[in-house]
Amino acid sequence: MYTIPKSMRFTIIIFLSFFICTLQAQDYFKVELEKRSPGVQDLVRSFEGFPVIPFMAEDMNGNNQNLAALSGDKYTILYFWNLNCPTCLDQLDDLNLLSKNFKNKLDIISLVDEDKKTIFDYSQTRPIDFSIIPNSKTLAEGPYAGDLGYPRIFIVDDYGLIRWVFAKESFDNGMDTYRVMETLLTQLEKEKN
Repeated sequence: MYTIPKSMRFTIIIFLSFFICTLQAQDYFKVELEKRSPGVQDLVRSFEGFPVIPFMAEDMNGNNQNLAALSGDKYTILYFWNLNCPTCLDQLDDLNLLSKNFKNKLDIISLVDEDKKTIFDYSQTRPIDFSIIPNSKTLAEGPYAGDLGYPRIFIVDDYGLIRWVFAKESFDNGMDTYRVMETLLTQLEKEKN
């Protein structure tokens, strides 16, 4: 039987240790080539049915909008938009109408990228009848999925659960925002009774 000399055993052990460590390091430092962002549908599903992500921010009128303290008797629409998005601006009339027609049942909180002065100047030319939180880009692109594009709407029920999410592609496909929101709000009312 052949025995490996001690000096050679030591060399083999060092070599194997180095080789194994190199393989483990390669596995650890792999570069991910595929897209990291999930598909829009998967991202939407990751929100629907889960509690709203709480935040507190001051709106244009100086009122605190606190999602952690939803009233329990109203639904909430979170609307993410910016002034450089024509589709976003097209939704404002529908949201104004929803705010008016569901005043006692619905709060609309809009989160816009632009600063307070810019939004104030814009609102002088086009009335906006719901809460606007300026400078919201960090919030919009962080916990509320910037990958969903602009505009996007999150409908939150009276228990604080996100029931439906509408990403940019919903609006690109010609969604009638007022009719869809009205139908979903009516459905929430029926579920309540």
